Amino acid sequence: MKIEIGMYCYNKTNRKLGIGQIISYQGNNNFNIRYKNDIELVSAGNIIASFNPIDLIKIGDYVNGFPVEDYFHKYNEKKDILENVGVITTECYLEETNFSWILEKNIKTILTKEQFENNCYKVGD
Repeated sequence: MKIEIGMYCYNKTNRKLGIGQIISYQGNNNFNIRYKNDIELVSAGNIIASFNPIDLIKIGDYVNGFPVEDYFHKYNEKKDILENVGVITTECYLEETNFSWILEKNIKTILTKEQFENNCYKVGD
């Protein structure tokens, strides 16, 4: 997939910065990525990007404050594939199950597992 300005992305060698957005092409196959607290220059070879932020979420990341357990899929007949349309989290309850899903349009925050581990205070260490 061609990398374009405006795509959401993360640096596959430094995912602890989280998910950012490509803001400009710098030349020499490098892009500027805006993260919450930083702008970083990243080589195109280290960028995982998509226009849909849900494509960048991994199991173990946090969405809207809840850990992601799985993906909620929908069949796309035109492409003959399953597409991620939401994430399944614990801690929010739906009917008789211990799982609920958060649709892509309802995602407000994403915290990568690496960001969480890098910033949490570990008691006893």
